[in-house]
Amino acid sequence: MLDAHGDGGGGTLLLDSDLLVGKGLASSSADLVATARGVGTVLGLDTSPAAVEDWLRPVEPTDGVMHPGVVVFEHRAVRLRARLGVLPPVTVVAVDEGGHLDTVAHNRRPHPVPPGLRHEYARLVDDLARAVRGADLSAVGAVSTRSAVLNQRRLPKRNLDAMTAIADRVGAPGVVCTHSGTMLGLLLDTTADGHRERLAAGRAACSELPGTLSVYRSAAAEAPETR
Repeated sequence: MLDAHGDGGGGTLLLDSDLLVGKGLASSSADLVATARGVGTVLGLDTSPAAVEDWLRPVEPTDGVMHPGVVVFEHRAVRLRARLGVLPPVTVVAVDEGGHLDTVAHNRRPHPVPPGLRHEYARLVDDLARAVRGADLSAVGAVSTRSAVLNQRRLPKRNLDAMTAIADRVGAPGVVCTHSGTMLGLLLDTTADGHRERLAAGRAACSELPGTLSVYRSAAAEAPETR
């Protein structure tokens, strides 16, 4: 961005974030987007979501966190495919299975997808688009659960079967996983009747799984609770 501005120069950039690193929570994407927006604003450069994609594309694979709401995003190409909309508030009871994953190295490895799976992934994207448009968290949970199961062939989570059983037991819409990370979570509808009891039951059950428990809430400013 300094080169594009043409005046050279430099400075000190301080990043302060509560996002865990190496867990698949898009911490590096968040840092990069914040950097592009901060530096670009100072230099008077374009920092619209499309422009941020252009700034970050030469750097590394990036999640679509420069766009508001739920999106379909090609993280290796750093390119938006579709805007899906927004979801009602959700809570995720997450278990970190431990360790760190180098996302850049992970994305450099070839991940061939058989034709049959390509068709299933395409169908899941269509299902997700309908679910988001309809604010249907049950349908979102079905897609995210199936996506977590499919991701077992690439980056397995040892707690998946247990987490899926917990979701069924407490009446959660489904489970979510970090596809290039170490975390697995229970997806809960924050606005649903009985959410407080469902959250308590989910936390108690997930605390029995090996790993570190955290609770994340969408559209919340506070840091996640961590045990």
